Amino acid sequence: MKRTTAILLLCTLLALPVAAAQTYFTNSLGQINVGWQDSAGKPRQLTYRLEPGKLPPLIAYRPARMEEEVLQTLLRGVRENYPEVQFTLSRPSLELHLKSHNQDKAKEAMAWLEAQRGKEEQAWLTKHYFQYFTPPDGQLAVKQDHVRIALESRSTLAPLAEQLKQQGSSEPEARQKTVAEMLAFIQSIPYQQLDSLNGRQGKGFLTPRQVLEQNRGDCDSKVTLMAALLAQLFPELKQAMVFIPGHAMLAVDLPAKPGDATISWQGQSYLLLEPTGPAALPAGQIASTSKTLVDGKQLSVQPVQPKG
Repeated sequence: MKRTTAILLLCTLLALPVAAAQTYFTNSLGQINVGWQDSAGKPRQLTYRLEPGKLPPLIAYRPARMEEEVLQTLLRGVRENYPEVQFTLSRPSLELHLKSHNQDKAKEAMAWLEAQRGKEEQAWLTKHYFQYFTPPDGQLAVKQDHVRIALESRSTLAPLAEQLKQQGSSEPEARQKTVAEMLAFIQSIPYQQLDSLNGRQGKGFLTPRQVLEQNRGDCDSKVTLMAALLAQLFPELKQAMVFIPGHAMLAVDLPAKPGDATISWQGQSYLLLEPTGPAALPAGQIASTSKTLVDGKQLSVQPVQPKG
């Protein structure tokens, strides 16, 4: 069975002079009250409740756990299909052993196992909201299925998304103002490096709902939250998650001003956003470390495409 490792997004704190700052936060029986100051020092506040969630509890990715559970599923299947072949699973090596007086059946059973293994691995990853992923270094890895989690979180976030929506003299202006409001709000959520021991015991990711309820998040957690909010309000707006070594950003199909950070993907230009915080970076402004990696094409892009 192939071994893969989890993508570790260290989400380095953006230590810049201007920071988006929360002024208060309470979560009382599901009613969330939050206040913050934007980069201009203007006070902002919201009170909202989230809709019931559809996402199941997510687990941490552990290669050994996946291998154990996949092998147990395979054992049940092979014993049902080939009762004349005796299979055992040795621990801790997780090696399969077989005994049979019928060599033809034994070969058939082994061929069945090899054919089913990849399918069961993929089924396990899908069940637990993971996916195979090729990062910029080209080494196959496993990461959260951030796009799927974002899209399945949309309805949950509807009350917040509506409050963050801004008005403008035109639809493009309203969209740009809304993106700016969302960005400042998410940047003000306290940063926490979730792959550390004081984060989530190595889990390294919080769903959009968890970020809001627990009032903390790292780069990919916050990027997923913003992608979900944007997809809820503007399902037609093209956006993509951008993964660089150790970090994640969001890219949106919005006009760029001179000097703004952008990427070109599939023949289209996208404006880059840094939701991580606490630096209050407006749309098109990214950390210098991020810019160096983007300019060096050390990135992987995943589109966020709502279906209906």
